[in-house]
Parts: sequence; C-alpha cells; structure tokens
Amino acid sequence: MKMKKVISLGLAAAMTVSLLTACGQTTEESSTSSDGNVQIEYWHTMSGVNGEAMEAVVNTFNETVGAENGITVKSVYQGDDVSEKLKTLAQANDTKNFPNVAQIVGAGVPSALDYEQLIKVEDMYEKGENITVAKEDLDEHSVRAFSYQDELICMPFNVSSILLYYNKDMFEEVGLDPENPPQTIAEMAEACEKLLVKDGDTVTRYGLNVAVRRYQLANWIGGQGEYNFFGNNEGGRAGMMTEVTFGEDGSLDKFLTEWQKVVDTGAYKEVEDNINEEFSMGLFGMAIMSSARIGTIDSLVGDKFEWATAPLPKVDAADTGGTAVGGSCLAMFDKGDEAQVDASWIFTQYLASPEAQIAFDTATGYLPVNTKVYDEADMQTYMEENPNYTVAVDQMRNSNVNVQEPFDIINWELDEIIKNNMAEFGAGNQDKDTTCTNIVEQCNEKLAEYARANG
Repeated sequence: MKMKKVISLGLAAAMTVSLLTACGQTTEESSTSSDGNVQIEYWHTMSGVNGEAMEAVVNTFNETVGAENGITVKSVYQGDDVSEKLKTLAQANDTKNFPNVAQIVGAGVPSALDYEQLIKVEDMYEKGENITVAKEDLDEHSVRAFSYQDELICMPFNVSSILLYYNKDMFEEVGLDPENPPQTIAEMAEACEKLLVKDGDTVTRYGLNVAVRRYQLANWIGGQGEYNFFGNNEGGRAGMMTEVTFGEDGSLDKFLTEWQKVVDTGAYKEVEDNINEEFSMGLFGMAIMSSARIGTIDSLVGDKFEWATAPLPKVDAADTGGTAVGGSCLAMFDKGDEAQVDASWIFTQYLASPEAQIAFDTATGYLPVNTKVYDEADMQTYMEENPNYTVAVDQMRNSNVNVQEPFDIINWELDEIIKNNMAEFGAGNQDKDTTCTNIVEQCNEKLAEYARANG
C-alpha cells in the first residue's frame, strides 16, 4: 500500500480532538498569564528518572531565566510519539493546538521540515536577536545531526552514543582481559565463544545480546573507513534520501561478513527481551546499547559485579569513522504570536546552555551538546568520577562529523525490514547473501514507494 503524505482533513481533525483530550489540553488558553508572563507549552518524551530531570530543568528555567524575562513554560509529557502527534496537527493545519516547543527524535526532522509552522533554528541565529547560546559553541556532531542542507533545523538537546557494555567479572572468569575489551566485531566474536555457558544443548549464558536494527546498522555502516553514508544525498541531509547505498558500496556485505563470525559462535542472542535487566542478571557478558542507559544499568547492577563501557567494536580495525549521534532535538513552532516565538527562542537556548546541560546530562547520562560544558568544574568532576560516561563523550567527540543516522523519512519501515532480516540471520535461518539482498531491495522498494507518493 502506498504511503500518503496527506490524509483527509476530517480524519485528521478527529484525531486531533482525541489527541488533545488525551493530553488534557484546551484550545482557548491565552498566551499571557494573569501575572503578565508569556506562557508557552513544551512537549517532551522523557519519563521515569529522565522525566524527573526534565521537569527539574524546566522548573529551574521558570524560577530563573523565565522569571527574569516574564516567561512561564508549561511542560507536557507526550509519550514516545511526539512526531506522530505533530503530523496529525500539521495535516489538519491545526496551528492553534501546536506546542510552542517540542522534543523530537532526529528521525522526525524530515517530517517537521514540511510543517509551515516550523521555525528553523538557523533562521533565529541569522536574525541575531536574543542570542544567549552562540551557534559556534554547539558541538559540531550534534549540529550536523539535526541539520538539513547545511541549515540547523532544530536545537540539539539530549544526544547519546552507542556503546559496548561488558561484565568485567565475567571477562576475568573466562580469561579475557577486563581492561582490554573487544575493539572489532571479530574480537567480539572471539570473546563470545569464551563467555558461552551451556547446560547440554541449552544456552544458560550468552556472550552477546543486541538486536541489530536501523540504529545499530547505521553506526556500523557509517563508521566504516573515514566515514560512510547510509543512503544517497549524504544519507538524506543534502536532499531527499531515495535509496540506500550500503548495497552498492559493499559496506553492508562487509558488515554481514564480520557479523557472521558472531552468529557462528552460537553464543549470540539476536533478539532483545529485557536487555537492561538481563545484563544486570548476568545472562550475557556483553551488550550493545545507547549511552543513555548508563544510569539505568548502574542502578540495576548495583554492587553485584563490575561492569564497564567501551567504544562500539569496529567492522574493520582500520576504520576511523566512529559512531553517530543519537537522541533528540528541540523544534520550535510559530503559532502567530510574536511574544511566544521570542519566549520559545529564549527557552530553547536555555535547554542548550551549559547550566541546563550539566544538570540534565549528569542526571540522565545524555551527552553535552554545548562544548562550553567541558569548561565547567562540575562536569569535569563528574567525568572523572564516571569513566563509563567519559567513554561515550570521548567516542562522540572523536567521531567523524559525517557519521550520522540517516534522514530516512520512513525510518520505522526501514527499521522493521532491518530488524526482521537481521533476526533471521542471527538465528541461523537465513544466509548472509540472502540477508544482504533482502535488506537492500526491501529498503529501496519502500523508499521508492514513498518518493512516488510524495515527490
């Protein structure tokens, strides 16, 4: 079935009503509160510990910078599907019920570009008014992550890096050097074999757990050589991505050839059930996860065993690309109120300021998007006391700026294709060549279908 860029306005309107009811919003709120403050609404995706950190940062803004500038921010938790809710509002042209600022994942940037309500961060910098965070102070990897055709579309906020997590006690137990974790996929396969424990034919301890999906594959494709693109038009950043290029350039086949070594160990768990909990229970010795999970893993493991993080193992030892920036950014929207636009700009910059970044990042494990953070004594102390976090920071800063997740506007469909085929390959139900062909052809079919429907 072809993707459609628009849906009927009636359906979109109905969805909007449902959305607003669920969020507890009203459509008649004034932009000015009784005390004269300009009110803006901020949608975010953070829950649990991260949600508490998010609310704390917003409250601090309201009590300090917001109070000084006559701004009050109302934060609204929207679950994981902020981008989908924004699409619904945009399709219904329901500007009134847009938030002023929204936290969206990088994959949501291509969709946001189509919204007439979007305010590009690049345009705000070009206006040169009320600038409190200089663009040159923003981390170049994070800027590239949320830029399209060399324009910064959304403000970097919470970014992460993909890492190898490993059980140091388990390494020592099987004769692996806990201070020298695997640096390549081939070395990771060798470690898997040593970590494997079986009771007859039943595996009781795996060497590695990771479900290879779009996010993981984008890093192993992007990190090859000096850097490598996932698809054409620089992976969708120089123009619409209409095809994957990892088939024609051989990078997917190269990755799968190395990954075959992991599969062949019989010590690889190819699906993720409860990866955080299972790692903390010692059900496998290694896992590939985002740096944003460091705090969660630390809490779950406690003092049960020693663990550490390491850079993502390379496809080839000679690769220098590094890894892509993961995470989210801040999109601003114009609802026709200039005072709200100005307030949104001040708030958005605050979230990218050293003060807010230190508070949020040290509470969550996300990485700084503002390079001035590293000059602050609090962050320097935090990094000294948290070496697992420092590994992620160093990996991000040492990566090539062109190693990025793609701007593939149908990312969820490509993710499903990659996940399903890699699960079959990992389980031994599908050979390498079939897996390679399937991923390339199925991804390109979906991209071509979208391009035909949307120009």
